[in-house]
Amino acid sequence: MRLHRIRLRDFRGVHDREITLAEHGVTVLQGDNEVGKTSTLAALDLLFDAADSSRRAEIRHAQPAGVDAGPEVEAEVSTGPYRFVYRKRWLRRPSTELSVLEPARQQFTGAEAHARVTAMLDETMDRVLWRTLRVEQHTAVGQADLGGQDALTRALDRAASGPTGATGSTARPDPSVDDGLVARAADELRRYRTPSGRATGELRAAEVRRADAEAEHERCRAALEAVERDVAARDRLDAELAGVRARRRAHGDEVAELEDRWAALQSRLREVDAARGRAVLARERAEAARERREARDALVAAAEADAAAAETAAAAVAAHEAEHAAAHDERDARRGADTAARADAVAARRAADAAARAVTAARDRAELADLTERLRRVAEAQAGLDAAERVLADTTVDEDALAELEHLARDLLRAEAARDAAAARVELTAPAPLTVVVDGEEVPLGPGETRTLPVAGARALSVPGVLDVRVRPGLDEAGRDDAVRERARELADACEERGVADLEAARAALRAADDAARRVEEHRAALARELVGHDHAAALRAAHDAVRRRLDDAPAGQDDLAALHTAADEALAAAEEAANRAEEADAACRTAEDAVRKADTRAAVLAERAADARHAHTRRVEELRAARAEEPDAALATAEHERLTRAREAEREHEALAAALAGDDPDTVEARVVNARAVAERLAGEVARLEREHAETTGRLQAAGHQGWHDQLAAAEAELDAAVREHEAVTRRSSAARRLHESLTRHRDRVRRSYVAPFRAQVERLARIVFGPTLSLEIDEDLRITHRTLDGTTVAFGALSSGAQEQLGLCARLACAALVDPADGVPVVIDDALGHTDPERLARLGAVFTAATAAAGAAQVVVLTCTPERYHGIGAATVVPLAPSRRPRERGASDRAAPVHVADDVPAATPGTVLDLPRAPRAG
Repeated sequence: MRLHRIRLRDFRGVHDREITLAEHGVTVLQGDNEVGKTSTLAALDLLFDAADSSRRAEIRHAQPAGVDAGPEVEAEVSTGPYRFVYRKRWLRRPSTELSVLEPARQQFTGAEAHARVTAMLDETMDRVLWRTLRVEQHTAVGQADLGGQDALTRALDRAASGPTGATGSTARPDPSVDDGLVARAADELRRYRTPSGRATGELRAAEVRRADAEAEHERCRAALEAVERDVAARDRLDAELAGVRARRRAHGDEVAELEDRWAALQSRLREVDAARGRAVLARERAEAARERREARDALVAAAEADAAAAETAAAAVAAHEAEHAAAHDERDARRGADTAARADAVAARRAADAAARAVTAARDRAELADLTERLRRVAEAQAGLDAAERVLADTTVDEDALAELEHLARDLLRAEAARDAAAARVELTAPAPLTVVVDGEEVPLGPGETRTLPVAGARALSVPGVLDVRVRPGLDEAGRDDAVRERARELADACEERGVADLEAARAALRAADDAARRVEEHRAALARELVGHDHAAALRAAHDAVRRRLDDAPAGQDDLAALHTAADEALAAAEEAANRAEEADAACRTAEDAVRKADTRAAVLAERAADARHAHTRRVEELRAARAEEPDAALATAEHERLTRAREAEREHEALAAALAGDDPDTVEARVVNARAVAERLAGEVARLEREHAETTGRLQAAGHQGWHDQLAAAEAELDAAVREHEAVTRRSSAARRLHESLTRHRDRVRRSYVAPFRAQVERLARIVFGPTLSLEIDEDLRITHRTLDGTTVAFGALSSGAQEQLGLCARLACAALVDPADGVPVVIDDALGHTDPERLARLGAVFTAATAAAGAAQVVVLTCTPERYHGIGAATVVPLAPSRRPRERGASDRAAPVHVADDVPAATPGTVLDLPRAPRAG
């Protein structure tokens, strides 16, 4: 199984987030606590396992707090030959949607979609391995239960068998334990139980019948017991109700007495409260008088401080005048020096520019000569190329045509050979020197010489003055002669069609064409060399003309580039030196200008401060004069004393009244009154409750009288006995099938103990990256690590430190993922592990992740962490930072802001790329 992407909407604290995972290798999902990392894994489990109609606790807890929306999860998954997009929403408008993308496109909804996904996962995915290779948050990594995992067993079978059926030291499993026999035993067992051990088929039906019978029996028995309990409860309620009513009447008298005492204390409490109010008011007036007097004292002190500040500011203005004038004088001097330095720099730059133009003109003259020569060579190469291309254009024979002509020539030779081989022959033997005329051609013969002539066609032989002979071939010989003439005619027609006289002429024409092609390549190479840096000859000509035009405007001069470069360098150095002097003068001028501006600014600031200080002092004096005119200082002191005296008198009066009231303990009386009222309410509620329970019990007893629970219990007991007998029979058959399967599997497993070797090799390969080359491990038949040996010291796994245990446990899981065939594999999910691992081994574990996922088609590993530094050592990891995804704040029913989504054409994540983008909802 491969996870391609997961999307959450309104799931716990996640408003809308889509995560794309690398299909192979390691994906690290990093983010702070409560950002939704573990929620992603929990959402995936709910998507696969919980129907959209479910309301189990984990689904209710997934609903976001304070939001009327149902949690929604969508995932794109590949498993076996299938690839599909699966989406569910719970609680609010529940829905299930499935789009199967491969191998054939299909769409399902509702319960049908849930059933289809369950069927695909059961068919292609090892769910036990999926749970085994996960490390949940806040759980120790420890050892995984890898023994008996089907996918790992198949992988280890292939590893132990080797590429050709057996390794040098590991034999194939014993043929006496045929896998087909084990499979048939497993099929028999699956009649009764699923691979995960759940009952099915007959056993499931028997269990369901027994469970239903037990439930019905228990229901009837419980109903009878409930009737008996109701009878006893009604008697108990009668007694309790009489007792509570008696306590309620007795408590009423006590409540009346306490209410009278509390009413008498109410008026005295009001008098004390009034005295306390008068005391508080008098104290507040005294505090107000004190605050007015203190404000007057503060105003006097402030007026004196403002006078001192005005004198200080005036002194600072006078002290700055000399510094201000000196800054202006220095600036004027620097301006004159800067103007002179600028003039010198301009003159030196003009001389340097003139020298540079002379160097450029000399370079242009040299470049013009080179371009002229290149144009001449280009013209020659172009002429040769045109001539060779004309030869190629006039050539009518190519390799295919020559091959065809040679094929026709060979056909002609074969026809002639066949004709000559089958033709009759005439032998001429001369006893004395003789001349014979054959078909008009004289053939001299010496004494005893024999000449053989084939008779392919009609032939005329003559001995002049002696004998004339005409030889005619039979019908077969004439047909072969016609075939020779036909082949000759075809060869002649083919040569005429291609414009050549014969086969040799065609070969000569092809050799001429090859030579022309070679010359074309040579001339084109020459053109390419001469036109380097230019697209065509016209561009080279344009460059030549441009250089010539530049020289028309250039001054005449010498062509000694070395001398010109020396002069230009000297002029440039002089210009740079003059420019440096000008820059220094400019910097000094700017410094003087800055000093003047600072002096001007400080003078303005000091003047403003002096003015502000004078104005502040004037305002403060006016404020003090107005305040004294309104209320003199002596009047403020007298008012403060009088109000303080009245406040003390009011406080003494309140204290006396409060002391007199405290003797009667009003708090205790109030507490008893409140408690008595509560007791009365409680007794009234208890009476009402008992009366209600009594009525409910009486009603249940009346209803139970019509149910016939005794007869129903007898029928339920009979059905339970029959169901138990049927279940025991099916269970015996199921146990026999289980024992057969376990026996065969145990025998096969004994043969497959060699599986431990490849598994140990894979785990040790990864673990040595962490612990070093001296590490070795002992692994039992259940593929659990029992001992670790390091530097010659052997320690049991349980005695290792927590860090070492979690490091070995992680190596074992990654080894399993690396061994399992990609078609059987499932993602390895690690949720915030390695908390006990030191920094050095964390860095080495990064190499372990890389080594375990380096192969083509490697496993998919997903790491969720709030401490990303633990996994910085993974070289080829795809890192996905997770930021909080909060629901936008609602503004109102009419102007609520729509959620913002990123366009769907965002580039896909690659290893090392960080993406945390919200996605727009997909159509459908």
